[in-house]
Amino acid sequence: MSAGIDFLVLSKGNFRMVVSDGELSPIKLAVETLQRDFKSVMGFCPPIVSTSTDGEKELIELIIINESIVDSSMNKSELRPLDGFESHRLYAETSSRRIYLTGKDMRGTIYAIYTFSEKFLDVPPLWFFSSWEPQKKKQIEVPCNLDYFYKSPQVRYRAWFPNDTELFTPWRQLTVQNNEVWLETMLRLKLNTVEMEQTITYPDYKLEESVSLLRKYGLILSSTHHTACNNNLVTWKEYWYKVHGIAPPKLLLSDEKSLCEFWQYSIETVCRCEQENLWTIAFRGIGDQPYWAAFEDAPVSEEERAEVINRMLHIQLAMIKEKTGNPNPFVRVTFYDELSDLLAKGYLKPPVGNNILWTFVAARRDHYPYDDIVTFDTATQINLGYYMNLQFTSTGAHLAAAEGPWKMEFNFRYANSRCPLALSVVNAGNLREFVMELAANASMMWDMATYDTDRFLYDFCVCYFGKEHAEEVMQLYRDYYYAYWEQKSADFPGLERQFIFHDLRYARVFKQIGEGFECFSSNPLKDIIRERVPGRSFRIEGNNQVDSLLSGMERTFDRFDKVAQRCAQLMPQLPEQYRCFFLDNLSAPCHYMAALSHSLYHFLRAYKYTEKRTKNLDLSIEYLEKAQEALYSTQHGVFTDWYAGDKLHGKFNIPAKLKLLHKLRDKYCEKQM
Repeated sequence: MSAGIDFLVLSKGNFRMVVSDGELSPIKLAVETLQRDFKSVMGFCPPIVSTSTDGEKELIELIIINESIVDSSMNKSELRPLDGFESHRLYAETSSRRIYLTGKDMRGTIYAIYTFSEKFLDVPPLWFFSSWEPQKKKQIEVPCNLDYFYKSPQVRYRAWFPNDTELFTPWRQLTVQNNEVWLETMLRLKLNTVEMEQTITYPDYKLEESVSLLRKYGLILSSTHHTACNNNLVTWKEYWYKVHGIAPPKLLLSDEKSLCEFWQYSIETVCRCEQENLWTIAFRGIGDQPYWAAFEDAPVSEEERAEVINRMLHIQLAMIKEKTGNPNPFVRVTFYDELSDLLAKGYLKPPVGNNILWTFVAARRDHYPYDDIVTFDTATQINLGYYMNLQFTSTGAHLAAAEGPWKMEFNFRYANSRCPLALSVVNAGNLREFVMELAANASMMWDMATYDTDRFLYDFCVCYFGKEHAEEVMQLYRDYYYAYWEQKSADFPGLERQFIFHDLRYARVFKQIGEGFECFSSNPLKDIIRERVPGRSFRIEGNNQVDSLLSGMERTFDRFDKVAQRCAQLMPQLPEQYRCFFLDNLSAPCHYMAALSHSLYHFLRAYKYTEKRTKNLDLSIEYLEKAQEALYSTQHGVFTDWYAGDKLHGKFNIPAKLKLLHKLRDKYCEKQM
């Protein structure tokens, strides 16, 4: 014990947790989770009771209070002041032998509960994803002068968007814990919103079953850029068949009445289900496409197209206000793809207001502030949202993190400099590979004023790898991210690593060149289908793609090799409880990217040089197998089947790339015989 500081000492049988019978179910769930944490760390479950008893002074009580519904029987004289929404406080009252975990509202109370677990039981927010092993304790010392006070977060809505989840989805289906633990993790990180695709079902005004998990944990629902009022025109035909029993009318701008009826059902469904919801207004086509691809009477000029969107957004907003009875609801509109272009040109004029969140999106393929937010008029009376991909479907990071927390910080600081942020969305569909970056984003969105990536990363490394090696691991993280090939010089002022060659770009090079391997071209790579900006798919500088790639891979595999070697040297020096997460989150990705870069290098040499083609294909196969081995080394425990989805229809699909390489090698072996 520190001199001059007294403690309330928690040990088996001398304390209990108090939560009112009338408390909200997500808070009760968090209390049960805290009970589980005590079991993991101290070996027993403390009792949970519904009322405090002043007569039993020998017992210490952990009092859980949601200030928004304080029980009338509660002694309010010991309550200390809180801030606004989601603020929370942990403090001790020695005279009554009580430790208070209080919140301004439901989520503030949940955050207080998990903060106690982190601070005193040493259960880290990423306990599940870090394969955390509890350090056993016989007693917990809580200082009598304890008073941790957390003001309201700066960013009101702090969201994850699990998208492109070919690994995550089949893994979630294996167990109940797999299916739900990510939501607990979000709350431990003090996030509050999950972004989803359409969630409306027919014909009985219900939301998708997946939304029930958000209600269970006390999280907010929001919707993607093409999901108006929680629905999408993908379900247009289903709505008319199932709700009205009639053939669906054609999608026509002139039939505004049918569109409004479709949206009205969606708004009514959300309201009936009493789901806490951040509304999205949008007007796009069927799925992720411009509306003029779906409506035959759509105008041709950009100005006229934008005017249609303007009208539809205002109609949806008016309908939401009328149905909710709220004249000023929080509503977002997201500027993605064609909407981003129309806004940058001044044609798109979305609704404005204090609770209207104009949500800008980091540029596609590579992630930096796009033209629309750069040219945004900061005098506009709105709040801002910002969306950034940490994982990306087509050309970005997928099986290994690449963007990094420094680039994340730059993006969100730039957005906040244009107008105060009220919404943050990060897309990291499979989650596991990106948990460090996701944790950095969560920390920044709570308090942007004090957040600093270097300080965050040091604290992260202390938490998950121990103080002795924290600075060394921190440097390894930095060197890992900076090992990626920068295939194009940055052109956004002040932004480092604006353009980098993510692993899905590697996958596309293998596929495109493999399909035309017989006919050499110095510029064989083509933009992906429907690429709206020429050259954006790969962004390789120079007039010879193959030579640029060869040079780039030679530089980058050398950098990754060196970081991977340092990881291997450090691994046995780490205490055993830290090694698993070190492998999963840093060492294995280093080895994966090193081997992948070697493999692509030899594949390109086989493509360009015929005299050693078979040898280079053999080397390409050998290194790609090493890349796969590095990834698969992280399949353990609850993550044993993590890469099952990549073997089927994965965005990268290493087995398919190996099959391609083997086919080419066998073909050229036969020719040489």
